[in-house]
Amino acid sequence: MPAKIILLMVFLLSGTPPLKAADWNQWRGPDRDGSVTGGPALLDQLPSRGLRPRWYTDAEVIPGIKQGGWSSPVVASGRVYLFTHQKTRLGKGNLPPRTFPYLAPEKRVGMSDEQYAEYEKNRRDEEQKISESFRYTEQLYCLEASTGKLVWTNEQTSVYTRFFQSGCPTVVDGRILVLGAGRLARSIDAASGKEIWQTRLPGDFRDQFLQSSFLVVDGTAVVLAGSLFGLDLASGRILWQQGDANSDSLHSSPVSWQSPQGTVVISNIPGGKTIAVKPGDGSLLWTLDSQAGHATPLVSGDRLITYGSSRKKGLRCFQLDLTEPRHLWTFQGTADSGSSPVVAEGHVFVQGERRLACVDLETGKPRWSTLLDLNQPRYTSLLAADGKVIYGFDGLLLFRASGKKFQPLVTGKIDDKGLLADEEAFRVKLGIDKLETTAEGQRTAEQLWRKTFNNGPLSCTTPALSDGRIYIRLKQGIACYDLRSGK
Repeated sequence: MPAKIILLMVFLLSGTPPLKAADWNQWRGPDRDGSVTGGPALLDQLPSRGLRPRWYTDAEVIPGIKQGGWSSPVVASGRVYLFTHQKTRLGKGNLPPRTFPYLAPEKRVGMSDEQYAEYEKNRRDEEQKISESFRYTEQLYCLEASTGKLVWTNEQTSVYTRFFQSGCPTVVDGRILVLGAGRLARSIDAASGKEIWQTRLPGDFRDQFLQSSFLVVDGTAVVLAGSLFGLDLASGRILWQQGDANSDSLHSSPVSWQSPQGTVVISNIPGGKTIAVKPGDGSLLWTLDSQAGHATPLVSGDRLITYGSSRKKGLRCFQLDLTEPRHLWTFQGTADSGSSPVVAEGHVFVQGERRLACVDLETGKPRWSTLLDLNQPRYTSLLAADGKVIYGFDGLLLFRASGKKFQPLVTGKIDDKGLLADEEAFRVKLGIDKLETTAEGQRTAEQLWRKTFNNGPLSCTTPALSDGRIYIRLKQGIACYDLRSGK
């Protein structure tokens, strides 16, 4: 019997069809670079009355804002998968007081190491008392990609973390991989939602949140949790560990590079470093002083792009090599705590602070930049498809992947019913111009506007794009829009 027929029969019997080229089956898409190649043409503008979702699954099914974390959706084999980390209040009455808030590094000025250690001990003790007032769980949701109908839910007892655990699931070979709270790596059957294995990764756990997403290379599942770990995909057995598991948290995810001698895993690690290892045994090939932070590194051909959390650290480009990558250029016009850039049409598009910029991939020279009319945009990463770049923060922005100028095509907002339309369409629909003719009407218009737009994309999440359809996690649920031209 031909091998292709045998393979098809295996997938049919398992209940999980093979991945399609259009699938967005992991963090940043099929190649972990935020881009789609060979997909359908996308629309250049929204319909005059807006675009209604193909489907919208609300917060009664998918946890909304302030409950569930900030994991992004993925799409594989006709299904949408979403990971959440939830807490449920136990009992009634007042919570224990919080007098020792978490201190970011920049707020520790003037503290000695001893003083900070004592403060941190008190904070953890206090948070432990507060956490006992809640029940913590992790849910993995499986929805039909065509309808949004819930197929199954996998629930796992979990633990308290300082912020919700929010790593993105990875779907490979009929398995879903996710890094849960408390350093718990898990594998779940994509067809049934039943657990295959779980592995507790080495390292101390207090209340850290680790947001890295699994990369799978040649049967090895790789994830960053202080150290970079390689696990056997079939069994969950730890194959290797590279680095100190107890180092500071870094929420970047590993990527792969197809080198002339085979696949190489590249990952940022704490301390502003980027490393390359062999996926089979984790042996170190090189360590790079990249000044990179939480943003996931980006590989484009033989170029490596890293992004730091300050303008001084910048957006950096390196010529990849198996022994020592060569620094090519640094762009210091933007900075972000976790937004990952994208390459399209020979340019790097990067978002940081309120700025959006275009940089020439070959030279690092800036082509253009613009300010976004958004309040504190960050952590949400850029996508690219069909010569366009997509940014899903507060609303949905599509612009040309051009180095000549910033050319917005779609600047849509999403209302409380899921309608995606531009601002002018909503002003007409809501009668805003008429209301604003009087002082009282202006106040009414402002209240109506705020009420209408309480359900845009959930901050810090990134949409998934599959076969011209975009899947957006909203403040209240998740929605699918058909962005194909002419549909």
